[in-house]
Amino acid sequence: MGTGRTEFELKFTGSPGDVAKLPNSDFIGAIAPHGAWEKLVSTYYDTPDEAFTGKGLSLRLREEGASLVQAVKAKGANAVSRVEYERELDTEADFPKKCGDQEIDALIRLYKKSLRPIARISVERWSAIISFKGSRIELAVDVGTAESWGRDGSKNLCPLAEVELELIEGEPKTVFALARLLIGNAPLRLSTGTKLATALALRTPPDNLPSNSKVTVTAETKASAALRQTLDATAARLSALQRHLVEFRAPEAIHQMRVALRRLRSIERVYRPFLKTDEIADLAAQAKTYADVLGAARDWDVLLGETIPATQTSDYAPSGLRLLKANAEVKRAEAWAEVIEAIDHEHFTRFLLSIVEASVIAKWSLKARPSLQLPVIEFAPPILDKALKRTKKLSKTLDGVQELSARHPMRIALKKFRYPVQLFRSAYPKSKRKDYMGALSMLQEAFGRINDAVVAQSLVDIAAKDAGPEAIRAAGFIAGFKAAEAQAAAEQIDQAWAVFAVQRPFWQE
Repeated sequence: MGTGRTEFELKFTGSPGDVAKLPNSDFIGAIAPHGAWEKLVSTYYDTPDEAFTGKGLSLRLREEGASLVQAVKAKGANAVSRVEYERELDTEADFPKKCGDQEIDALIRLYKKSLRPIARISVERWSAIISFKGSRIELAVDVGTAESWGRDGSKNLCPLAEVELELIEGEPKTVFALARLLIGNAPLRLSTGTKLATALALRTPPDNLPSNSKVTVTAETKASAALRQTLDATAARLSALQRHLVEFRAPEAIHQMRVALRRLRSIERVYRPFLKTDEIADLAAQAKTYADVLGAARDWDVLLGETIPATQTSDYAPSGLRLLKANAEVKRAEAWAEVIEAIDHEHFTRFLLSIVEASVIAKWSLKARPSLQLPVIEFAPPILDKALKRTKKLSKTLDGVQELSARHPMRIALKKFRYPVQLFRSAYPKSKRKDYMGALSMLQEAFGRINDAVVAQSLVDIAAKDAGPEAIRAAGFIAGFKAAEAQAAAEQIDQAWAVFAVQRPFWQE
């Protein structure tokens, strides 16, 4: 692409009431006493099959007072940076014009006649330029609406309330420092999404989770860059899931958030020997704390969403199941209350901000071992070999073990092994890794079914406690039901392991 202006900004969302109050707050008055309001209306355009959005581009025409400004934005190096191509137009009839980038201009020429409006953002913006720690930073407070139109002509509308900190001149680290002061003075959540993404998301049901952007590395990607990409993707994923968890109480959001937190912890373990600071280790420790909080709610969700409904369809289901379910609902509500308290909190926002900072500023890289400058194709094999060796060694200690709970360490070992494999796999041809990844997934799924059974047996005992004989009988019924499932899964493990064990690791070819 051609040269555009790289926009680095941190963005936060909050309730319209809280955000609207910010310009008149004591904090903003102390750091930015000379701000002003203006009306901004931005209309986004794309083709019917969304040729621009599909390439990670946004094409926008904004009314800024008496001015008309065309802007094309493209993805930047991380979740908090964008490349912007902007030009002022005389009239709407001039839209769209070339932006100066050959690839984007080719798209504009090709699709100019088929462009149509797909979204509109209308906000009252209060903004001010702040001098802070030697940098100039624009603070913008936006309160208004996000609107989009579906392919069927349907209209979707929601309130929009955001605060942006954009670096005008200076060092990115100063934006992070100012952001920490900001979130200490206002109830805000970090957002890594765009305004256009907010508007387009209105076209799907609110509890539909955003898709997960995979980390893609090449054979020549440096190991340090792979870590930065992982941190960036983790922050973006957690930020997107936070809204669905807090606002929509989506059970799947808890599950996906735990996956993202576990991935962060596993990748930290991979890189730990090569880092001389505790920056990433501290993030992993926080990730464990949050994962533990999420764990109880997730277990109750599975019990109530999958296990109990499955047993209720049985001809032999005991009458005490309804009482057991009612007690389990109470326990789930208590667990969810703890989740919301932890995730909808300033500390969690600071945690996400620190992950983004570790990706962008990467202080950990300044004292890292030289090995992190190796390309992935050289860095990954010895790490994956070592992890595989540990996994196989542990599997030998479980030969002949019948107790289901004793298999839990092996399940955890497989998870710890799979995350780094997933991180580095894109550096290898899909044809070489397909069978190996498939065998690994089958093995992990079998262990997962055993774990579900063990957890379910523990939870129904808790739900049946002091609830009377009918609930106790129901708990026994569910325990037996899950035990049968677990036994079937246990029998599959030997077969799945045999298939996995003969696979040649794709990184050794």
